[in-house]
Amino acid sequence: MPYVGFFIGIVPPAVLALLEGGWSRLVLVVVIYVVVNFVLCSLVQPRYIGDAVGLSLTVVFLSLGFWAWMLGPLGAVLAVPLTLLVKAVLVDADPTASWVSSLLAACPAQAPDPAPLVVVKEPPEP
Repeated sequence: MPYVGFFIGIVPPAVLALLEGGWSRLVLVVVIYVVVNFVLCSLVQPRYIGDAVGLSLTVVFLSLGFWAWMLGPLGAVLAVPLTLLVKAVLVDADPTASWVSSLLAACPAQAPDPAPLVVVKEPPEP
């Protein structure tokens, strides 16, 4: 879903392209702007948001679809905070649901290092 900033941001370069290069330049500028915006908003931004809040990219995309289906455009905007709220209430609060937390995490939890083997030597007898 494009934001209002998308439309505000495309007007100045589109008008300049139309005045300087005609219709062909206008179309070229709009196409480049749309492609760059799509790549940033659909691929790059969810990855960094997911890493920042500790959710995997798949969970971010699924939560976006789910909350948009449940609440419409408002759900799409609030998808990540609502998912974090549900995670905090249902997963983090219950110690038996720790396995779900590892499914939602951006990075799989690393197994703790085993305790080092300590060899104790007895002092030699006199």
